[in-house]
Amino acid sequence: MKKYILPAMVVIAMLFVSCGKKSTPTSESSVSAGTSETEIQAETVSESRSATMKIDFTMADMDGHNRCVSTEAALHKLTVIDFWASWCGPCRREMPTLVHLYNMYKDKGLGVIGVSLDEDHSQWTSAVDQMNMTWLQLSDLQGWDNAAAREYGIRSIPFTIVVDSNSNVVAAGLRGADLVRLIESRLDK
Repeated sequence: MKKYILPAMVVIAMLFVSCGKKSTPTSESSVSAGTSETEIQAETVSESRSATMKIDFTMADMDGHNRCVSTEAALHKLTVIDFWASWCGPCRREMPTLVHLYNMYKDKGLGVIGVSLDEDHSQWTSAVDQMNMTWLQLSDLQGWDNAAAREYGIRSIPFTIVVDSNSNVVAAGLRGADLVRLIESRLDK
């Protein structure tokens, strides 16, 4: 697996196949997010660098209770923080992979936290039910103004950040087979 070092101040990257901020869906599988202040490639973080980058925020779950991401991550060996939205076609296409990974590895230490960029509570919760996303879901229902998305520079979705039990970033921007390989390499020991 290729390894790249993340710049110290940047955690998030634009993806090639994603829903972008203020974009409208097209017939293609790629939707551009426009220009961001800082763009980097999807990356994995070396063990020595991961300790310098942590992810932590608090946001409401589907029942309106505030949940702290670092507290949730501490319960698992690895946690995938998945930024997504019910209206995002690429997010919906990626979800079966994440559901399969979660079901396969939840007993081996995998946690998943969904962070929805939805604005409508019923659309959000309906999508969670439809896609059988049985893990913790968070949202402030502010769409692209989602506090965590803004804090970590999320400009396109779906986007994942993988953290260890100390909320140190292990990888960012992995999807599909790349995400599967990372989870397998860390939890099939």
